[in-house]
Amino acid sequence: MGVSIADSLRVYRAIRYAAAPTGSRRWKPPERHVAERGTRRADRFGPACPQSATGLGPFYRTIAAGFGRADSVNLEQPQTSEDCLTLNIWSTGKAGATAPRPVMVWVHGGSNVFGEGASSVYDGTKLARRGVVVVTINYRLGALGFMAHPALSAESPMHASGNYALLDQIAALQWVQRNIAQVGGDPSRVTLFGESAGSIDIMHLMASPLAAGLFHRAIAQSGAPMAVLPTLTQAERTGVAFTAAFGLDSGQNVLAAMRAMPVDSVVALSTRLLSANPNLSSAVVDGHVLRESTGKAFDQGRIAHIPMLFGSNALEMSTLRTYIPKFDRTVANYGAWVSRTFSLLAPRMLALYPVTSDGDVERTLVQATTHLYMTCPTRFAARGAARASLPTYLYQFTRVLPGGESLGAYHSAEIGYVFGTKESWLPLEAVDATLSDSMMTYWVQFAMNGDPNVPSLPAWPRYDEASDRHLELGRVIAPSEGLSRDACDLVQTALRAQLR
Repeated sequence: MGVSIADSLRVYRAIRYAAAPTGSRRWKPPERHVAERGTRRADRFGPACPQSATGLGPFYRTIAAGFGRADSVNLEQPQTSEDCLTLNIWSTGKAGATAPRPVMVWVHGGSNVFGEGASSVYDGTKLARRGVVVVTINYRLGALGFMAHPALSAESPMHASGNYALLDQIAALQWVQRNIAQVGGDPSRVTLFGESAGSIDIMHLMASPLAAGLFHRAIAQSGAPMAVLPTLTQAERTGVAFTAAFGLDSGQNVLAAMRAMPVDSVVALSTRLLSANPNLSSAVVDGHVLRESTGKAFDQGRIAHIPMLFGSNALEMSTLRTYIPKFDRTVANYGAWVSRTFSLLAPRMLALYPVTSDGDVERTLVQATTHLYMTCPTRFAARGAARASLPTYLYQFTRVLPGGESLGAYHSAEIGYVFGTKESWLPLEAVDATLSDSMMTYWVQFAMNGDPNVPSLPAWPRYDEASDRHLELGRVIAPSEGLSRDACDLVQTALRAQLR
């Protein structure tokens, strides 16, 4: 079903797209890398950007435990360095080709605090053999990638700080525009695709004037930033609290002291403070990279006018329980949480997600938060794109593997199908090979021309508010409509009230 390319595959690893953000460049926008003279080997992946030593190991072990295979995950912790702004390329094309290939640039997930472009699940081999050039990138994480501070804003010509991770992603896209033709890529057909935090960042770039024209299609998997973002002033307060925790005041030497902090100490403190200070890994309405909350930009159609493909998984929160509200699982506490969260809309919420016993609470919370945090914000974004007359396509991934019924279609489950890199220990069936082949075909076709449809696969209806249509991707691939409609109508009302 997929396209086979006869040319030999070439992989280029750890290509610098920006200068190392170290020393005086820490907490500054990325600077263009000046290439060295001569030839440099590109046969090894570079280090990941600094992050907690635990990495994504606990997340993947949660998945394996859900299949009774906790002993099957033995992840090595990635080597890390602040000198991490590199990208990797998979291509079967050649410089000067008469028919250059579309480019797919992957933005990894990991809550903007974990992850790297070199992860084996993001191996671009199978997608590249279908006729695209695949690029995966690293970008700064956590406080190093997002922290704002009054002193940083004061030294900036734009009077802004934070959003360094988004600026890294923009720098990588600029590198692609300048250089991708040298490996057979078409700089006029760049698709930005990513999952979780990567998906959220892509939507931020859709709303950023700095990213205009750098990509021409977007695929957002399991992540939509529809809530109100912190203002620069709010984010700067968080930055002051962060540096104060190091014993630094905001005097004239604070910038030098901040940049002299040992990177391991920055990461450790960021990890410790993150739950109480989510602004440390959040995009900021700084007036430069972002002029308004991305949710409002989508709702009002003030986004890049390019084709978009959105989607989420049917039970995202089964493996993201750390993000589910913390309270004793009782009917009374559940009702209090709903009241706090939804105020006047709480009775409708309780009618949609009722609990009759304490034993119902956890299961109901997983389903409810899947809709609240993933399904419905994604539909909210799709509706904004469709109202702006963008070619818009919506999916829900529903495949549940045998033995993993308690996890359902969990967060990140679709990634291996998109790249054709499913873990060998997962209990795969013949339908999974077919589903992966179909998803790769849809994704590559979308990168080719902005429409995922091909004659050999079920028709993928274009999304619009009136019909509310999407494509189910699971054991069966089929069009459907009204995805969690009642819940998402309620969430849309709540989101619009927040974003006014």
